[in-house]
Amino acid sequence: MQQQVQSVSLNQKAWRRLKRNKSAMFGLAVIVLAVLLAALAYLIVPDNSPSGNEQILQLETHEPGFKIHLLKKYRHTENQGGFLQGAWGGFVKNYEPVPITEFRFEQDTLAYTEYRGKNFMPETHRMAYNDILGGGYDTLSSGDRKILVDQCCIVERKFWLGTDKFGRDILSRMIIGVRVSLSVGLISVGISLLIGIVLGSLAGYFRGWVDEGIMWVINVFWSIPTLLLAMGLYISAGSLIENKLTLIFIAVGLTMWVETARIVRGQFLAIRELEFVTAARSLAFGDARIIFRHILPNIMGPIIVVACSNFASAILVESGLSYIGLGIQPPAPSWGTMLNEYKDFINTNKAYLALFPSVAIMLLVLAFNLLGNGLRDALDVKGQAD
Repeated sequence: MQQQVQSVSLNQKAWRRLKRNKSAMFGLAVIVLAVLLAALAYLIVPDNSPSGNEQILQLETHEPGFKIHLLKKYRHTENQGGFLQGAWGGFVKNYEPVPITEFRFEQDTLAYTEYRGKNFMPETHRMAYNDILGGGYDTLSSGDRKILVDQCCIVERKFWLGTDKFGRDILSRMIIGVRVSLSVGLISVGISLLIGIVLGSLAGYFRGWVDEGIMWVINVFWSIPTLLLAMGLYISAGSLIENKLTLIFIAVGLTMWVETARIVRGQFLAIRELEFVTAARSLAFGDARIIFRHILPNIMGPIIVVACSNFASAILVESGLSYIGLGIQPPAPSWGTMLNEYKDFINTNKAYLALFPSVAIMLLVLAFNLLGNGLRDALDVKGQAD
């Protein structure tokens, strides 16, 4: 009886090898989680205001796990934006949060004790239900307004990672900060791959004076430290590009194309002499077709690996720029900016303020490096068993 042999593609074999690599799968899980957090940030964070910038100064630098009631004093606003706008950029708040420790209902008013911070005595206030609700509820009875205040205007908030020096929720800003790291990595790596693949392909395929000229440019960029080059590009182009985030994309992307170009050039030098390239030339195919349709698809493995490495490098460069004040500008949350703001707390009992962004940077960079190493092993088919 003849057995049917099932053919397995190279991609399937690579995926099987990758799944057996526990460290690479851990890195992939961390990256997938980061992507989900970035996509759903404003739908899951406790403080879903734009940039997680709801400042409650009375709650300055409170410890992780701190809980308190917040009284929402509503006010009239012209435009709060729609759901999609809020899900992407944050929901504009139409209330003022007031931290309170005690409250009770008295006929048409709410009596509450306002929490004013660790070093200040609390104050007792009274406010009419209609003033809390922001007006417009005159036709409702006092009992109905009391129910609205109880259900909509008094909430318990738990600060899982504590608060910063402006009374902002650290967990919310940490999660929203994932967007900055991933977006800088994604767009910067895209820029670096575009430049690196084009220049590396031209150098490796044509050789001669083209190779010498491109290698001279590569060596010049290679000799400049990445962070220093990004700083120079950021400062020199700062007057031309107003959007600082776009400026960071360009600055980081222009500093990482060198390694991609060197790897692509080396691969082209090795592959351009193989039989299938010679056959393509004999069929009078053009150079562009041979480069992009015949050679380039055969070196995607090393390119994917270097892209993962560049992603990790982009996150570090952006964090470094933000740390020295040349990156994302406040109040937008960036892990590097948060680390800069909290570095003075390292030698105090609030060192966790600097620890949280540091661990986040380390974990995400480690995840991309682990995945890159796993992909390198999985895509290297020489001498490996399935």
